[in-house]
Amino acid sequence: MTNESRSNGFIGSLLTGRLSRRDLAQRAAAAGLSTSAIASILASGGQVTAAQEASEAEVVPGGEIVVGLNLEPDNLDPAVTPYAVSHSVMMNIFDTLVWRANDGSFLPGLAESWEVSDDGKAYTFTLREGVTFHDGTPFNAEAVKFTFDHIVDPESRSGFASSLLGPYDHTEIVDDLTAKVHFKEPYAPFLDSASQAFLGIVSPTAVQADREAFLRNPVGTGFMKFDEWVHNDHITLSRNPDYNWASPLFEHSGPAYLDKVTFRFYTDMPTRLAALEAGDADLIQTPPYNEIQRLQDDDRYGVNLVINPGLPVVLILDSTKAPTDDLAVRQALNLALDRQFVVDQGMFGFTRPSYGPLWESTPYYSSEVEGLYPYDPEKAKQLLDEAGWVAGADGIREKDGQRLTISLASTDFLTPFRDISQALWSEVGIEVNVQTMTNAAAVEAMSNSEVNAAGQAWISSDPVVLSNLFHSKNISGGFAWSKFSDPHLDDLLERGESTVDEDERAQIYAEVQQIVMENALIIPYYGNPETSIAFESQYQGIKQDFRNYLWLYDAHVS
Repeated sequence: MTNESRSNGFIGSLLTGRLSRRDLAQRAAAAGLSTSAIASILASGGQVTAAQEASEAEVVPGGEIVVGLNLEPDNLDPAVTPYAVSHSVMMNIFDTLVWRANDGSFLPGLAESWEVSDDGKAYTFTLREGVTFHDGTPFNAEAVKFTFDHIVDPESRSGFASSLLGPYDHTEIVDDLTAKVHFKEPYAPFLDSASQAFLGIVSPTAVQADREAFLRNPVGTGFMKFDEWVHNDHITLSRNPDYNWASPLFEHSGPAYLDKVTFRFYTDMPTRLAALEAGDADLIQTPPYNEIQRLQDDDRYGVNLVINPGLPVVLILDSTKAPTDDLAVRQALNLALDRQFVVDQGMFGFTRPSYGPLWESTPYYSSEVEGLYPYDPEKAKQLLDEAGWVAGADGIREKDGQRLTISLASTDFLTPFRDISQALWSEVGIEVNVQTMTNAAAVEAMSNSEVNAAGQAWISSDPVVLSNLFHSKNISGGFAWSKFSDPHLDDLLERGESTVDEDERAQIYAEVQQIVMENALIIPYYGNPETSIAFESQYQGIKQDFRNYLWLYDAHVS
């Protein structure tokens, strides 16, 4: 890999992770970055732009920005949607109790302060006074209680938010501006959960008036208000002129600088790039990887290269469907994959290989998994031979009359690495049957064991996300697509949620990662750069948070 590629990867790690001074120095040297360059990046608060940021006194409010998303949200009710693209929109409309800074610390949001009980089962929030929802409803402890009760209500059909609430029991209204959230068991990740828009506080008035309408007509307390949603085209938000309760995390107070934010939907990379260069979009997610260097060299654009914490880009393997019900097959698929080659060829060197179910910037990442599956096609062949898979006349292996064919649900998400993987696996006698389908169809196909594998990535700033993906309770109707059921793994995942001791959590999640990879439930590929952005350099104040979601509150036109 070139020094430039290593630098880009290092910057992504630097901006999304928490490195010690020693790690910082070591990785800087490996990446070829000078100390002054690192200081400049850190001083910018996590933004790599084409122009220096103006001071607050110099900012002239007004203007608008058009953001090109890579998907259209399914809905904008935080309690219901499970999708990151929805979060990208919702974090402008809803405020959270706390905010999480890029260094991983928590800062006030709708809660001015908070206390955690000694047993980790209760969180008491002192709420900000004078906050109102976009429909005029006052924000108070009742709204906090309503929001969390709405999430766990079975009628809400929560896609993700309910998992962020873990063993939620109830919310106690101590007084109008004090809410005490109780859990059945200690719940260590709750502050992280409470900093995500999936737990954004909703207007009780709006939800109670029409729960179904709220899905596409959200009402929060955020710096932007919802205006309209035109299906297959755009979502428009306008500035909340009454906003005066920004977190100290941000660079200014009062209303947002921008008058308007429009989210347009461009589902493929070339179309998004064309929209940016034609001026139809001012900022786009996931610029084409083969065009990033050109955009970086063009003064008209700024580029933020980031790698998301949580689940990296992986293929999840169904451990109950032949032939991936055979551990030897799953392990051979991992051994026969040259991850560095995939990164260099499919991703043009703008990320780094991954080796397990967590990206390295995620808290409690374990480096122990990195040596389990080096690129070793000869060992892959040996495993398949020992398992009785014999090469046929055309090179594809067979066993008991069954051809070693893996069915793959292929979406646009897999484009950078699908064909490369096919070629590498065919070299060890594994055939791939590609079934092109939409994202929604791929989810259904994996849930129903209609295919052996599908791609997945999941932005998360806590390893609790592994419960969604590998706890047996989520096999039916959830995202545990590997369908691996192991009481010990379930117990570890439950303990990881309830343990408040940092060192113990680290040990638990290290073992979880080891179990996932020893059983080859996934094929890791690379760190997920999906929330990397390219934008017109006239826009300043564009930042990305700990999870790399867009912060547009301070954004303005220079």
